Amino acid sequence: MKRLFIFCFLMLAIDKIYAQEIPNARVQDTIYNIVDTLPSFNGGDAGWKKYLKKNLKYPRYAWREELEADVTMDFIVRKDGTLTDIHYVTIVGYGFEEEATRLMKNCGKWNPAIKNGRKVDYHAQLPIIFKLRNHD
Repeated sequence: MKRLFIFCFLMLAIDKIYAQEIPNARVQDTIYNIVDTLPSFNGGDAGWKKYLKKNLKYPRYAWREELEADVTMDFIVRKDGTLTDIHYVTIVGYGFEEEATRLMKNCGKWNPAIKNGRKVDYHAQLPIIFKLRNHD
């Protein structure tokens, strides 16, 4: 009888241990791929082009060798408009990826994505095109 009592007590104790919640456990926010309104650079497409024109520094070697490239950037636009998890998807070399990353990290807050009337985190990809103008 004593063993049965100890066994039942241990089973109840184990059940209580497994049933406890972890305090301050953070629920992971959902990162959406499909939304009602896509995130956008402050100033829209025209503002983005103006930002690139003003801030893009063509990689020196690539400029000398007249190389052009498209670098696809992958990032998260957070609910507050900040960009996180910024990295490049395409690898071209010659400094293109580093410059595209620098541009993304310094572009400031964006207008966040909207889903069901709420601001949400959004997974985005964006090409940054390095194209030479007349290079004489």
